Amino acid sequence: MIKKIIYGFLIAFATVMVLLLVFISLIIRNVVEKNSKEWIGRSVSIDKLDLNYFTGTAKVAGFKLYEPDDATNFVSFDTLIIDTEPYQLFRNELVMERLYLKGLEVNVVMYDSAYNFDDMLKFYESNADNTDSLESNKEPLHFQLSNLELNGALVNIHDAVIDKDLEMHDLDFFIPYIGWNQDKDSEAGLKFNFKNGGYFQSKINVDPQKGDFDAEIILKELDISGYDDFISKYMDLGSFEGRTDLNISLEGNTNSPEKLIASGRFNIHDFKLQDYNEKPLIGIKRMEGNLKKADVANMQFVLDTLKFTEPYVYFEMHDSTNNFNEMMDRAFPHKADSNTTVVHETAPDSTSQKLYYALNNLIIEHGIVDFMDATTEEPFEYHLSEIEMATDSITSQSSWVEMHSNMLLNERGKLIAKLGVNPSNPMELDLDYTITDFMLSDLNIYSRHYMGFPILYGDMYYKGHTIVKQGQLASENKLVIHNVELGNKGGGLYNLPIKFALFLLKDKDGVVTLDVPVRGDLKDPKVSVGKIVWNTFKNLIVKAVAAPAKLLSGLLGTDPDQIKAIEYDFKDTVLTENKKNQLDLLLQLEQKKPGLEIELVYFNDASLEKSEIALQEAGKVFNEKHQKDYLQDKAGFEEFVRAQIQSDTLSSVMDACRVMIDDLVLDSIANEFHRIRLDGISGYLIDANDSTEIAVVNSKPEAPKNLGSKPIFEIKYGMKEELMP
Repeated sequence: MIKKIIYGFLIAFATVMVLLLVFISLIIRNVVEKNSKEWIGRSVSIDKLDLNYFTGTAKVAGFKLYEPDDATNFVSFDTLIIDTEPYQLFRNELVMERLYLKGLEVNVVMYDSAYNFDDMLKFYESNADNTDSLESNKEPLHFQLSNLELNGALVNIHDAVIDKDLEMHDLDFFIPYIGWNQDKDSEAGLKFNFKNGGYFQSKINVDPQKGDFDAEIILKELDISGYDDFISKYMDLGSFEGRTDLNISLEGNTNSPEKLIASGRFNIHDFKLQDYNEKPLIGIKRMEGNLKKADVANMQFVLDTLKFTEPYVYFEMHDSTNNFNEMMDRAFPHKADSNTTVVHETAPDSTSQKLYYALNNLIIEHGIVDFMDATTEEPFEYHLSEIEMATDSITSQSSWVEMHSNMLLNERGKLIAKLGVNPSNPMELDLDYTITDFMLSDLNIYSRHYMGFPILYGDMYYKGHTIVKQGQLASENKLVIHNVELGNKGGGLYNLPIKFALFLLKDKDGVVTLDVPVRGDLKDPKVSVGKIVWNTFKNLIVKAVAAPAKLLSGLLGTDPDQIKAIEYDFKDTVLTENKKNQLDLLLQLEQKKPGLEIELVYFNDASLEKSEIALQEAGKVFNEKHQKDYLQDKAGFEEFVRAQIQSDTLSSVMDACRVMIDDLVLDSIANEFHRIRLDGISGYLIDANDSTEIAVVNSKPEAPKNLGSKPIFEIKYGMKEELMP
């Protein structure tokens, strides 16, 4: 009987224990759901909880952690499986053979500087005193964690300020093993996809004994489009799009994280950046970089290659700024700070590591630059394409770097350049460049805006050598311009005789060859390269027009003085061989320079010449009466003249002669001299070429150039009326 009672009790106890083990999962689930808000500050719901007490396995399905409203999901997951060895807890050791989490979803909400989980942080902080009261002198719990796996997780970050989501989905994570006093390497891997495209993947190996680790981080085909809304919270950078790849290797030690060394590759594809007006600024078809080493502890950074394929830049110039400056000012606005903090410079630490950087190869292929100048009445646009550039190695220790470049100018001209520069001092450089097949009509807008002349056609060859040393600019430039023709003048900021200057500068083949030296002090803040070049150009034009004979003499191979003026002495009317030779040169010039207008303008101070004539006529009278040469007997001649006019008050003999000789006689002789000279010049020209258009012109008596002038035919040059604007 007693035996039956014992058997019955054991059966009943076993039945109760089985029922308790069966229903305890339901009991625990209900307790957790009922008390979760008290325990963790948020409500929790669980669809299913299974516990296997014999295998130490727990399964949780349909878990949800709510927001404070008890309705919106904060954290949820589909399945959690934990496989442990519970008996190991008696040895103060946690052994977990598997942790598997599937379908995790986390929804983070940002409210400016606050987050939707701030209340939970405050809840735990308020209960921190309870944990502080626990004994801390116990031996820490040892652990062995194996097969930690996250599968198909989703993390969504919602920015409530801009109402945008940043989503990372299909997030996978796996760690084979982590243990206390572990003597084997630990491996961990993480992978997830981005909503806009691309994925993140990482793998890390750790030596638990030494702390050495190596890691690989891969970012593949990340589409950055749409993230501009997040960036706009901190800077107004405009919209951008593109894709990026990243493959970085990290090596270091957990005991010295500051000694981390990185290397790897990075790429950007189809990148475009637009300003706030949705105008393009920068584009890159592909940028490839190869990071050889980044050693922060030793301040060493080495890029093996940086290559840009089909980069694009749009540069728009305004009166006092440009589109890039405007973008930077908008992105980083200057804020007035009345409480200015004075920063005192300290002497550099002699023990600090010196920075070393190196870029072994910088390459640009098929680059494009679109330039727009909005400072002119009509916007000036120019297109640079097929830009190629390569450089020497650039390091922090380089004292000189050379780079070579070539490009197309508006799809036609070609530029080849070599630039040498001191990286530590950009005011020291050496630049050689050659431009061929440059179409001058491309500069039509500038020509009309500044000088009022449209460029109809023409092409240019340009070779230059520029040196800047200690801020001093020295540039030698050779320009060869073919077949340049200008249209009619209309407006223009400057009234420069550019059309006539170009006409004069052309040789017999219509080619303009110019050697233009440019000099300037770039250290002077009032000096700019643009002003130096403009002043040089302006002076060149003015000098060309002011001294046309110097340019035209090159066509004849003669002294410029020979075609500047034909000079006579007073009372001289003889057309000498030298004067005839001068006229012959003008006739040749007329033939060699079609369209050239040549004018011989006669100047003479008639009063001075009449005085000379009066002296000569009075001398004749003296010679006849005294049979002496008045030039030999100056004293007798002077006495004679003064006696003739019965006056000693005149200051000079010549003045006395003017009184002595009748004005009618002087006018008659002077007019005859004048006629002979004019007729002699005109007659010779017509006899030599009856179709000549060289004009012989008598100046007006009141012309200022007549005063004090000996008889002279000043040769003036111009363009024929049909060629002038």
